[in-house]
Formats: sequence, structure tokens, C-alpha cells
Amino acid sequence: MTHAARPPLAPRAGDPEVTAALVADHGLSEEEYARIREILGRDASYTELGLFSALWSEHCGYKNSKPLLKQLPTEAPWVLQGPGENAGVIDVGDGYAVAFKIESHNHPSAVEPYQGAATGVGGILRDVFTMGARPIAVLDALRFGSLDSPRVRYLFAGVVKGIGDYGNCVGIPNIGGETWFDEAYEGNPLVNAMAIGLMKKEDLIRATASGPGNPILAVGARTGRDGIHGAT
Repeated sequence: MTHAARPPLAPRAGDPEVTAALVADHGLSEEEYARIREILGRDASYTELGLFSALWSEHCGYKNSKPLLKQLPTEAPWVLQGPGENAGVIDVGDGYAVAFKIESHNHPSAVEPYQGAATGVGGILRDVFTMGARPIAVLDALRFGSLDSPRVRYLFAGVVKGIGDYGNCVGIPNIGGETWFDEAYEGNPLVNAMAIGLMKKEDLIRATASGPGNPILAVGARTGRDGIHGAT
């Protein structure tokens, strides 16, 4: 399908030329950039390239793992909410349900280990309580390179402190986890966190809205280093 050309975003002074090398540096394949040109009806600007790079990344779009995740079972009598919402919810009996969310913050933690890991925990706590559940526990699974490397020691210390500080600030205990070290993770650590929440079944909230006039609120601190190319 051919799209009508969209007017480009106004370039900023000093924006580099969008070349094949720059596209590759943003983690996009030749096929993906061809699709972007098809959508826009022209070459992407530098700003647009950054937007597509983030939104189409594994971190944000799960472009590599989504086909694998789709093979997992997601329907059962006790599943109150499957994929498509902020968190999964299962019926555990006696009128109660458990909401849970697992998330990776791998590359953000490689860019800025403390904030990357902390915001990973914060994100899954948010996803759990927006379903109507009260978060009660956090877990994590971490993978790093060899601690003989100064950079790995820096990443390890920052990630562990980020996870601990965020959980302590909001009063949610980290009840378990695992950490492994292997040279395979020398370039990029794996930082996976899970949050669990408890709720009454009737308190389940879904992220739906309809009709005009709904307010949109943007709340939070300015984006840090973990959010600037943290996903690309």
C-alpha cells in the first residue's frame, strides 16, 4: 500500500544527514527503513528516525520476542486478564486475584545502570497497581559479564542499588531473585524484574477510555540517560 507523503518535521540546526550507516546505528534494518519510507512517502528526518528506532525496538515493541511470546498459553478459566493490558491477572480463589508483570530493562540499564534498573521496577509496580491491585512483592533475574571487568562491576553495583532503592522507597520487598555471571553478557546485561499484586476480583480495572474530552496527564521527572537511546 502506498501512503501519501507526509510533510517532514522541521529539521533542527546541526541534524545529521540520514544515511544507511545512521539507520544501522539506530538499530533499524534496511527492510525496516524501507517500510518507514513507504509509510512516510519520503525519507525520514533525523527526529523521525529516532522515534521509529525507539518505538520499533525490542525494548518497546518486542519485535524479536513477540513471535515466541505468542506461542505461550494465555487462556484458562482462572485467567481474568491475559495479554493486551498493563498486567496479567489470575483468579486465586476466595474472591481474590493476583496481578503480575515481568519486564526487561536490559539496554537502559547498560546505558545508566542505577536509573535503568530503578525505572524497570517502577514501571512494573505501576502496571500492577493500575490494574487495581496492591503491589506486595518484587523479584529479579540478573545476568552480567565477568566481575573481573571494571565496567561490569560498575553495572552490577548500579543495577542492584537501583532495584533496592526503588523498592525500599515505596515499601515493596524484594522477596527473591537470581544473579549469574558469564562472559556472554559482557556487552549488555540482562535486567529482568517481576512485580506481584493482590486484589479483590471486583476491583479489577482495565485501561479503557471512550468518547471525547478525556484528560491526558503527563507526570514525572525529566527523561534521564536511561531514556535517551536506552531502548535503541
